Amino acid sequence: GGMTQVLSLSERSKRFFLDVARWVPVMLAVQEYVGTVRQTEGRSMQPTMNSTRAWWRIGDLLLLDRWHARSYERGDVVELLSPCEVGAVLIKRVIGVEGDLVRPRCGDGSLVRVPRGHVWVEGDNGPLSHDSNAFGCVPAGLVQSRVAAKILPLSEAGAIECRPPPRDRVIPSRYPRDEIWGLNHVVPVS
Repeated sequence: GGMTQVLSLSERSKRFFLDVARWVPVMLAVQEYVGTVRQTEGRSMQPTMNSTRAWWRIGDLLLLDRWHARSYERGDVVELLSPCEVGAVLIKRVIGVEGDLVRPRCGDGSLVRVPRGHVWVEGDNGPLSHDSNAFGCVPAGLVQSRVAAKILPLSEAGAIECRPPPRDRVIPSRYPRDEIWGLNHVVPVS
């Protein structure tokens, strides 16, 4: 009697763990390629993120869309690997894409052309953001996901707004990206 129940319980436990183990690769693939959730830190994206000043708050909880990570456009908020600090992850807004001319926030007013395969990213809170104004254009391959929505705090939950870049600082390329880098094509600067 008692021995049979122990084996039965052991068999059920073994089956349960095998069933869970079968789903682990699926769950990891979903997190890596479809989407995940991340908590933010810092003030570089205020007021869009981390705007509440409660003492217990660590950061907003965001829904990240990894499936469409490469389909961002100017004004979208993205998660990217830091070009300066190994292993660090940044949340920034895409200001310029390849071919665009961008005037950095601080400087002599000169324009920077975003090279092929790169983006210009900035935090919404300019004075407190370590972004392309400090480290320049970023390889597009560092973009890991698009920030789709804010989940917490509930009072601010919803889709993250795509905000167009400032017109006085960004001149969008007028050409399709494939034409910008043609060998015999000259891109006028206006």
